[in-house]
Amino acid sequence: MKIKKAVITAAGLGTRFLPATKVIPKPMLPVYDKPTIQYIMEEIKSAGIEKVAVIVSPDCDIIKEHFSKNHVLEESLINTNKNDLLSVYKDTLSFGDIEFIVQKEANGLAHAVLVAEDFVGNEPFALLMGDEIYLNDGKTPSCLSILIDEYVKTGVSQVNTIDVFGDDVSKYGNLSVMDTADGKLKVLDIIEKPSLEEAFSNYGSVGRYVLSPSIFKYIKDTMPNDGKEVYLTNALRAMAENEGLNACSFGDVRFDIGDKVGYVKANVVYALKNETVKEDLVDWLKNYAKDL
Repeated sequence: MKIKKAVITAAGLGTRFLPATKVIPKPMLPVYDKPTIQYIMEEIKSAGIEKVAVIVSPDCDIIKEHFSKNHVLEESLINTNKNDLLSVYKDTLSFGDIEFIVQKEANGLAHAVLVAEDFVGNEPFALLMGDEIYLNDGKTPSCLSILIDEYVKTGVSQVNTIDVFGDDVSKYGNLSVMDTADGKLKVLDIIEKPSLEEAFSNYGSVGRYVLSPSIFKYIKDTMPNDGKEVYLTNALRAMAENEGLNACSFGDVRFDIGDKVGYVKANVVYALKNETVKEDLVDWLKNYAKDL
């Protein structure tokens, strides 16, 4: 079955980036010259998905505005013959059918996913975290494309995994996995941000998934009754136990925009990809590094 829909979670408060995120949501923080969420939209588009739901917080209109027409800007660019910039502007309008869904309460990732249930319906879907971007070399399939391909071939929901070590183990969901006869990684269990002593392995679960719509049932079944944060890992554990869940690794370079060091690294790497500024930036970095 073709994956036709994607969900981006973009409703977090971004408190680690205050005061920058007091007004600007974290997915709108620019990486070089684009908001983070535009890179994610480009990733979705390149995977052939045309319907996207963005989960946003109340009163967050800026993401919607970014992907909508700005008539004053458009007319100005046309009247001043700034055709290159007009093309850049039009790129922001090229991402198909986007629906914005409000998560009224900041109650965890699983709750954010749950508010997209009506949008998803009874179809498998891609789930992308709004604070991670993935740089593909253009020669190999992207992380998202690999997850989609594995789901289509196996019918089994997929989670993205990276190797984690030391203190990084406690930053991610942690997977207990088993190699299968056909070379897949079968998820046996998953725990949310364990200590090093609690961790199952060095397999961390990170922000790309392709999931069966049954995930909504598992979220509802595992929701706490005390109003506490709703973890997606609990629903994924139930999914693994009842219908199976596989893990996939990938070749893309991943940047965690929710982490300040990750954010700075992303800005440097994406700037170095731009031939207009690359030479000057390389010279500056080399000279600056001499004094470190």
